[in-house]
Amino acid sequence: MLRKLCHHFRQVLLLNALLVLSCGMAAAQYGTAPNGYYPAGYGGSTFTGRAQGTGPTSITLTYAHGNKTDTFEGYASAPCSMPVSKTSTAPMPLSEVPTTAVVTVFYQSETVKVDGQKHKRNEIIAISFQQLNGKTIASEHRAIFYCTPSPVLAFKAFEGVR
Repeated sequence: MLRKLCHHFRQVLLLNALLVLSCGMAAAQYGTAPNGYYPAGYGGSTFTGRAQGTGPTSITLTYAHGNKTDTFEGYASAPCSMPVSKTSTAPMPLSEVPTTAVVTVFYQSETVKVDGQKHKRNEIIAISFQQLNGKTIASEHRAIFYCTPSPVLAFKAFEGVR
């Protein structure tokens, strides 16, 4: 009897672990920003995906998992300080992000009314490259590049709930 109960308990634990892991993988493209300093009011929302389309102030990212694809559309209110060499950055439009790059965008959502209809807009405040030119960037070499109007005087510490 005890042996049957232990076997059943192991099966339940394994099933729960698989369920938790599969849910985590399905939602892996959405995340929370790492602890650090961000513009005041930032809530910590991130999205990681492959750049599919870019414009001077907009970017579309996609994340494929299984037979489903999630799409993220966002805009930047200012050019992003992006890398021009290993040691320097320069303000650039989002159209400079290669359409094959995998990036994480740090964003804030807001709901606006357009012609009486509510629409969700995602303002990008920063971008971080995960993969560039087919090469994965090691996590210790990833940097966060801000897309905020200069000068930003009110940066506050953000500590996400883990």
